[in-house]
Amino acid sequence: MRRRIALAAAAGAAFAGGSWLLARSVAGRLISPHGLDPVPTRRENLLESLRNAGARVEDFRFRGAAADPVELAALYAAPDASSPSSPVSRGTLIFLHGKGGNAAEWQPDALRAIAQGYSVLLPDLRGHRPSGGNFVTYGYLEREDLSLAIAAAAAFGLDPHRIGLHSCSAGSAIALAWAAENPQIRALWLESPFADAREMARHYLSLLTGIPSWALGLTTSLAIARALGSIREALALPPEAPDPAMNSIASAARIRAPVYLVFGERDELVPPRFTRRLAEALPPGTAVWNPQGAGHCHHEDEPERVAAQEYGRRWTEFFADNFRAGS
Repeated sequence: MRRRIALAAAAGAAFAGGSWLLARSVAGRLISPHGLDPVPTRRENLLESLRNAGARVEDFRFRGAAADPVELAALYAAPDASSPSSPVSRGTLIFLHGKGGNAAEWQPDALRAIAQGYSVLLPDLRGHRPSGGNFVTYGYLEREDLSLAIAAAAAFGLDPHRIGLHSCSAGSAIALAWAAENPQIRALWLESPFADAREMARHYLSLLTGIPSWALGLTTSLAIARALGSIREALALPPEAPDPAMNSIASAARIRAPVYLVFGERDELVPPRFTRRLAEALPPGTAVWNPQGAGHCHHEDEPERVAAQEYGRRWTEFFADNFRAGS
């Protein structure tokens, strides 16, 4: 019996020690701006396509959140008002990419928006070049970053009272956090969002390491604590300040704007069960669509590709209806 107890204790100590070592090595990836896959899209292509579409384009820089005021980059584009064929502007759509992404991923969506008379705001979120910053916070700092981007773009004609959001993956956590505090938002189109950041972190580490998620409970807890600690240190947060962790479920409960939730049953990066949990917390009347055969946003099998015609119709009607209703 003593031998069994000793062996069990040794195994437990080895597991704890191994979990601690693994957590140290992967904690930084949880808040790194780098994703699991390389991003093929280029900012230069986005700029060129917008200008070729006749849009007036502003490529600007601004200072981010006061706690970490790095220089951030964004594009603002508006239909050419001097063109007789240009439709009347319906407001501004803001596109928020996910962890490891960039503003250029939104090229088809931005061009569709411009063609329909919307202005667009396309930030490269903190940590994602050419924006500055060394880590992401899933909304803690990005909420203020977004407000500052909107204020800066107001100088180019953006109306802060006529805004819609379109987000992908971790960008949806930012969209929810910002919209929960800004009731003037007209509409939110959320793609591939997740409900629980801790649950998502565990799955992400499983994809990163190849270790089954059931074996990563302790590692995930230790890695999250280490990642949050590094953010606290970088931002010089006082001991009494709460951890810089955002809660998408809590944010979702405070949303009052119409929401369209899109996800794919084949999404391996954000499993559908993560998104369904969020759907339960969103306001009554939230539209939910999961097109057959679709995976994660901005991947080869994203909803916008596998159901292109239906996607365009739903997207167009959703924003048109909600901007018309609020005009």
